[in-house]
Amino acid sequence: MLDFADQPYEWIAPAPSPVIGPFMRWYNGRRFLPGVKQIQKVRVELGENLAARMAAGDRLVLMPNHPTHADAAIFMEALRRRGVRSQMMAAYDVFLRGKLDRFLMRRIGAFSVDRDASDPRPMKHAMEVLAEGRCALTVFAEGNVYLENDCVGPFQEGAAFLALRAQQKLGEAARILAVPVAIKASYREDARPEIRRRLTRLAESVGVTGLDATPEATDPRSALMRLGTAAMKRNLKLRGLDCPWETLGDGADERADLPGLIRCAASGILDRLEAKLDLTPRDPDRLLDRLRACRRVIHDVRVDPAREADHAAAATWADEAILALRLISYRGTYVAEKASVDRVAETAEKLEEDVFGRMPEPMGPRLAVVRFGEPIDLRAKLAEGGKLRKVVRGVTAEAESSVQAGLDTINETLNTPGSELW
Repeated sequence: MLDFADQPYEWIAPAPSPVIGPFMRWYNGRRFLPGVKQIQKVRVELGENLAARMAAGDRLVLMPNHPTHADAAIFMEALRRRGVRSQMMAAYDVFLRGKLDRFLMRRIGAFSVDRDASDPRPMKHAMEVLAEGRCALTVFAEGNVYLENDCVGPFQEGAAFLALRAQQKLGEAARILAVPVAIKASYREDARPEIRRRLTRLAESVGVTGLDATPEATDPRSALMRLGTAAMKRNLKLRGLDCPWETLGDGADERADLPGLIRCAASGILDRLEAKLDLTPRDPDRLLDRLRACRRVIHDVRVDPAREADHAAAATWADEAILALRLISYRGTYVAEKASVDRVAETAEKLEEDVFGRMPEPMGPRLAVVRFGEPIDLRAKLAEGGKLRKVVRGVTAEAESSVQAGLDTINETLNTPGSELW
């Protein structure tokens, strides 16, 4: 999970090109995915009638999960094969990676959204896309890359909200379908040697000694536990933050309640941030909501020239906020529940990203599976009645559940080295 950019926001509108767009979609499937992202094969399941639905007048809001940094490219290839054109909502930070990236993203139909502000233009444009119906709209509803490909992260309600608001405006003129999409990446070759090498490098970086990396002795769960707890303790200590592990007595097993310890550490950081920012949480148990509230204030301070005197302090707040987000993103049970090669690799990559602050390289060549779920008829949902907020929550929960079911179905038939138990 990479850092927050906190650069002054600029609305970046899409500029689809009838020449560059098709070329980029071809190049993405033939060169970019297999070369840069090591996605050697993309398998697409279901969704054969999506183009026909659009031709008949239906509008589509595509809601895929976001488990890897290759998801946008994987999904673009899946849509190319299904004959569906889509514009994609992307975090503003992504457009800051370079002028060429920004140019090309606009040409394939991507547009910016500021996750920490309330710019109405992205929502207005998204609703215009749905009203016109010439192409679909893609929103990665998790909002962040969690690098846990078997478990869906909590869907944010923004995608369902804008889609339902667009349906309200369209009325009986057209129907909007929310389409849940499950994306799964799995290693096609034995990634264990590369995983061991990367774990050894991580151990050196966080000061863990005696990590036995031999095939016979290495327990990936134990290794990841040692590395993860060492990295978190180190990060908390360097920032002068409370470490919940210190409350455990000598000889206590940190694995006994690792999820609870992680939440305790994250909550402690948020308590401190909220005190500094003069915020009172509505629900102390909703850590992501608390974090987003803190982030909005921090972002506003860091991009405000009139508050230059506070910028240094706000940089410290932002550093603590990203640490809280990284902590929240760990389930604490992901590998313990099922120690597959894929899960061990994903967790190792996640630790690398958090420790080194950069996007890690894949551990080897991968297969990507994209499975389209059953569309959710938003016109029918609104016709059932009830307050909009309740309908939004229901659609969000249904889409999230559908994506998880799609991942479970993919895993039932997956036969790759990555799907094997360690």
